[in-house]
Amino acid sequence: MTCLRTARFLVLCTILFSAPAIPAQPKAPEPPHTPSVGPSSDDLFDSIHVMVGPSGRELEAIAVNRPACPKGRKECGAIDRTIQRDLNLSGYFKVLDRASFLAQPMGETLVSTQWLDWANIGARYLIKTEAVLAAKGMNIEFRLFDVTRKQAVPVQGQSHQGIRDSIAARRAANKFINGVIKAVTGKPGIFGSRIVLSVKTAPWKRAIISIGMDGSGRRTLISNGSSNMFPRWTPKGRVLYTSFLPGHPSLYIGKKRLTMDDREYRGAAISPDGGSIVASVNIDGQSDLVLIDPKTGRTTKNLTNSAWDEVQPSWSPGGNMIAFMSSRAGSPQIHVMRADGSGERRLTMAGAYNTSPRFGPNGRIVFTGMDDFVNDIFVVDLQGNIARLTQNQGGNKDPSWSPDGRHVVFLSNRAGTWRVWIMTEDGRYQFPITRKAEEYATPDWGW
Repeated sequence: MTCLRTARFLVLCTILFSAPAIPAQPKAPEPPHTPSVGPSSDDLFDSIHVMVGPSGRELEAIAVNRPACPKGRKECGAIDRTIQRDLNLSGYFKVLDRASFLAQPMGETLVSTQWLDWANIGARYLIKTEAVLAAKGMNIEFRLFDVTRKQAVPVQGQSHQGIRDSIAARRAANKFINGVIKAVTGKPGIFGSRIVLSVKTAPWKRAIISIGMDGSGRRTLISNGSSNMFPRWTPKGRVLYTSFLPGHPSLYIGKKRLTMDDREYRGAAISPDGGSIVASVNIDGQSDLVLIDPKTGRTTKNLTNSAWDEVQPSWSPGGNMIAFMSSRAGSPQIHVMRADGSGERRLTMAGAYNTSPRFGPNGRIVFTGMDDFVNDIFVVDLQGNIARLTQNQGGNKDPSWSPDGRHVVFLSNRAGTWRVWIMTEDGRYQFPITRKAEEYATPDWGW
């Protein structure tokens, strides 16, 4: 197939027709559906990729004692796996191997701790869990201990009542670990957040799915027999995306069609307050950026009007600026402008092919840059200073910030097949969160 040479069609061809180069294989029968749980904690730690840099921080050593639970309860296994996986994925902790434990499990309770035994294996922190049967399910108590100071650390979400199944148990564990991260770093974790992305389901067909931060809980949000792309979360937890369902690319929110005209829409993003949508649309043969009323789907303002292509818009967290990719310099580069279209300027002055910008906190924009014909992830600030997040680890693309700006989700083929990965904001700790090789595209991270 031949793709047109303009940036807007190159972007579309990349997603629809030039998906990751995976050799064609006969399609095997799908196994019976089972809940997606993502990689195990051991898988994650074995796969962790560390980017060593001068400002790199070390992980805090934490011991997770096996939960004290009634025998035969599946919820206890779910709690144990979730706690360890969350701690590894957070990028703040190294979970110690239980084979190194010196403390006698039976001697460890919520009120009795063998401090020296935990200190001697290098633990800075310790987590314990106790669960008891109650009339309405299980009551669960989590505790965090500072081994160095020999004291318990109060944590939000450490007590839960009426846990009836493994799903509720995982949610309780997520809330507790969010509280642990807040107690240690000052800001809560974001376990329970969701990543939405497009995935190929058949030739010329793509669905919109969502997964948890750890790769578990996969849900199909949009599957309509057409090609659905460029998903973005809205402030109300719905999904804005581009679909070919009407016969040409149009904007949808959920299952409702938003744009009713015949113009071709190449992706969009909704403002943080939900009051406006910036979209890339084909106008007179090239892509320009426009503002759209999310209630009516009508264009309210043209932001750009040039002979070049402007695509891939992204709002700043405050809603006062928009980052986008423009070809006006002769090659794709990252630009920014005010939300009213004024003050447009180029940010990336290095690299010949920079795409997929996503605005994050503190004026940082994460993007995909090509270096020696390999895609990698970079960050640029509003002064044009660029930092590299991935290098010499296969191809990496389509980055997006976590809701708190402390992680980045992206796609990588470093393991031989394209999978979804997350990394800490400095790129130092990187983890795969999906097992199955699929043709993913354009993840977006929200609640």
